[in-house]
Amino acid sequence: MKPLDGVTILDFTQALSGPFCVLNLADYGARVIKIERPGLGDQSRDWGPMDKNGVSTFYPQYNRNKESIAINMRDPKGIEIVKKIAAKADIAVNNFKVGTLEKMGLDYEELKKLNPELVFTALCGYGQEGPMAKLAAYDNVIEATSGLMNQSGMIDNQPIRSGSSVGDSYTGLMTAFSTAVAYYNKLMTGEGQVVDVAMQDSLFASVEDAILEYFATGYERPRQGNARPHLYAPYDVYDCKDGYVAVAAITDKGFEELCTHIGREDLLADERFKTNDLRCQNNDELTIIMQEIFKDMSFEELNEFPCKYASVNPVYHAGQMLEQKQIHDREMILRINDNNIGEFNAVGFPIKFEKTPAEVRKPSSKVGQDTKAILLELGYTDEEIEEFIESGVVEASE
Repeated sequence: MKPLDGVTILDFTQALSGPFCVLNLADYGARVIKIERPGLGDQSRDWGPMDKNGVSTFYPQYNRNKESIAINMRDPKGIEIVKKIAAKADIAVNNFKVGTLEKMGLDYEELKKLNPELVFTALCGYGQEGPMAKLAAYDNVIEATSGLMNQSGMIDNQPIRSGSSVGDSYTGLMTAFSTAVAYYNKLMTGEGQVVDVAMQDSLFASVEDAILEYFATGYERPRQGNARPHLYAPYDVYDCKDGYVAVAAITDKGFEELCTHIGREDLLADERFKTNDLRCQNNDELTIIMQEIFKDMSFEELNEFPCKYASVNPVYHAGQMLEQKQIHDREMILRINDNNIGEFNAVGFPIKFEKTPAEVRKPSSKVGQDTKAILLELGYTDEEIEEFIESGVVEASE
């Protein structure tokens, strides 16, 4: 038994933020009925990276454990099918632009007439209200408008987008969390509600000390690259023999351990570096020293560093991460036989439950692969289903 066994989710999401939210609920037992467009499916079915046959590896990663029903939601008969699913669902999740489902008669006010206990989760760029609510939103724009991008990069260069789509993935996690909380409230009270999550809000809340400092002092802290000399030193990324190394020694014990291991106990007696505050004040000088120390050290040497109080670790690229014993011991690589691309390596489950672990119950579906089974469950006859298929109301694939 899984934590969310028995929970049914009506999934309108596509791309990344919404599917990532629902994935994290599906992996722990929720049944997900994903609505897709006939002939096209989720837009991410065309997103790279592609396998050697030109099929997306992106879609299978974020849409495992979900059933696919392909419905033409421009057809009134298609809308009626969706409403039948909503009437039996516990949760509905969408990441459409504000007003999209309302135009179809599938907004919360309509669906709660069929299902008063429905948890209706709406994820979008700027939330359901405010002057920006109806604007399109993409990860890079959200990083920019949330204040996060302005904190990333070197002081004398332009702001830098994060290397991965954190606006999408972080918001997806926030949405999964808030949806689970709302569902728990429904169990306690019998009441459904709207869960309104904005990508901009989520990232704004993650900017942390830059915002707190501005609240407190009005000071706008400039970009600091990989360092944080207003808080800690040494805390930076330095060149090394095989690439780069990330170093953090934020306590006096950590700095002592670092200096001892690298054979530079003399730095402990240096008046400039005796406390963290002094190290922060003299970070420029400390950076020059640290860079000189690490430039000829290899990844092999760095991996032998005893990380008890200080942290010294190579900066790995994705391929190197796949070789790390820690990643394999944590079962963070899954081998899945998928309906769309066959066998492939997927990212595993980052949250480990002792008694109710996540699992891949089914790989990602082809567009409309579960259409017939879902319609039969809703009470439609074989004849009605064939009529729907012939008239383009739904698509069904084997």
